[in-house]
Amino acid sequence: MSINFEPLHKNVLYVIKESQMKLGYTKNAVRLNYPLDSLNGFLCAQYGKEEMKKILQEFSESVKDELGKIEVSEYEGMFTLIIPEKGAEFVNRNVEESAFLAELIGLVKDSSKSASIDDILAVFRQYSDHVRCIQADNDEFDYVVWFEDGEPDDFRYCIDVGFGHATYHRLAPQDYKAYGFGS
Repeated sequence: MSINFEPLHKNVLYVIKESQMKLGYTKNAVRLNYPLDSLNGFLCAQYGKEEMKKILQEFSESVKDELGKIEVSEYEGMFTLIIPEKGAEFVNRNVEESAFLAELIGLVKDSSKSASIDDILAVFRQYSDHVRCIQADNDEFDYVVWFEDGEPDDFRYCIDVGFGHATYHRLAPQDYKAYGFGS
C-alpha cells in the first residue's frame, strides 16, 4: 500500500516557513504538534495511534534527504514531529514566502497600528474575491477567515482583535475541525 504523504509534507513545509516569516530563521530544530485526527485528514485515512506512529516513521524516511531524520513522539493522541536543523535550513533556502502571508504578518506585527477585522479582510481581498469571514462561536478567537476556493491557501485563519491588537492562528481545515471549532 502506497501512502500519499504530499499533503502532510506540504503542511510541514508551510508551517515551518510561516514560523520563519514571523520570528526569523534560526538554524534550530522545529517542533510541530498534530492531533491524530489532523494527521488522518492529511493522509485521507483513519489510523489508530500505534499505526500512525509507524506511518510517521515511513514519512520521516521518505523526507529524510530533504528535512533530515524527523523524530516522532505521541502523547494522548497528540503527535509531535521534531524536524532537525537540516529541515529548518532546507525550508529557509527552498520554500518561497507567500506574498499574502507576508502582508498579513506585517499588518498584525505593526505596533504603530491596531489592525481591525476590516483591515485584515482588506488584505485577504487583495488576493482573492472568494473570501469567507464568520464570527467565531467560542472564547478562543473572534473571527474565522478563509479563501473559499483554496487560493492562495486553504488554511482557516482564526483572528482575535481584542485589546487593541490583532493576532491570528492559522489552521489546516482538518485541524480546525479536530480542535472542535467547526467544519
